[in-house]
Amino acid sequence: MNSLAGALVLIAAFATAVGTTRGLLRTMSHHRWRRHERSPHRQLIPRGGGLGVLAGIAAGLLLCRWFGFPIPEPALMVGALLVALVSSADDYFGGIPLAPRLIVHLVAAGLVVFHAGELAQLPLPAPANLSTGILSAPLAIIWIVGVTNLYNFLDGIDGSAACQGIIAGLASSLLFPNTGIASAGLAIAGACGGFLVFNWHPARIYLGDVGSITLGFIFASLPFQAQSYGRGRSTFLVAICLWVFLADGAFTLMRRLSRGEKIWIPHLSHIYQRLAKMGLRHDEVVLTTLAFSVPITILAVVAGTRQSAALDWGVFALAFASFAGYVLLAVRMESRALSRPQGHPTESMRSRSDGSSRGESREDFGPPRENVVNSMPRREDPPIGGKATR
Repeated sequence: MNSLAGALVLIAAFATAVGTTRGLLRTMSHHRWRRHERSPHRQLIPRGGGLGVLAGIAAGLLLCRWFGFPIPEPALMVGALLVALVSSADDYFGGIPLAPRLIVHLVAAGLVVFHAGELAQLPLPAPANLSTGILSAPLAIIWIVGVTNLYNFLDGIDGSAACQGIIAGLASSLLFPNTGIASAGLAIAGACGGFLVFNWHPARIYLGDVGSITLGFIFASLPFQAQSYGRGRSTFLVAICLWVFLADGAFTLMRRLSRGEKIWIPHLSHIYQRLAKMGLRHDEVVLTTLAFSVPITILAVVAGTRQSAALDWGVFALAFASFAGYVLLAVRMESRALSRPQGHPTESMRSRSDGSSRGESREDFGPPRENVVNSMPRREDPPIGGKATR
């Protein structure tokens, strides 16, 4: 795919997502498409905007097909459609139990693995890329279902999931040129960019499960479009491109498990939630997260152009170091907040809490999906480490 064709795919996906999302804003006036009455926002904001992203992705892939470029296999498309349908129904009706949604995720992942093949090696650099043996299929399905839901977990503030989609999509197009992965990556990046026009803080519309879960499914399934002998490394590189999202989700789940908490119950202890609790606006949290994730993604792209296990291990180590810095930032901000005298907030926190600056109200710290977190914590909420609520 030459540069001009790639640019046209990006533009087509971007423009379609912008037009579709603008139309969704006008038509999603029905209360079922809006946030629940418990929403902390003063105005109910439509969810289900991920339909605009999916329209943009479809437009980009259709243009790739018209140009004669490879696109993902039909099994991935069918799986994504199944996931999108059940997620859209959950956005509209709400209250669909976890079990049937998880069954659909497993079926969709099974379609991809059955058609494309299994994860024959661990997604780690050599010599740790050991054969998975009889676990190759189960591990592949667990990877797809796990990433699908982790992406959904981390879609909790304005612009976050869309920005991650842009970064990981562009990186995928560079890592796997002239493949269906590259075509999908460009389409995703353009579509997420178009949606971000309406989703950047303060958001006018949210992805909903139809957007975040489907994006997670597509990203998790893309490595299986690679040749079987390179699938382990492809999975490793895609994981690094999604690093902060995946690491935040996995770290928080393990932390909660170690405390004996029920991990399926909504909570407020992801790192991005902890940063928001300390007074950062949604856009400030997103930019902070990007500062940690973008350099690692660039290194992953560089490593992907070379067949060097040492370089892969170096990227892996730097990814862990970067996430450790991300966690330490949240811990440091929490320590400062706890050491601040009670009743004497700093000027910056006062301006955010009473809505006197930047057009915000105290209620504007809520995340976009009530099925993940009903509200972001506010100043009077208990400190992190108290009762958890995922």
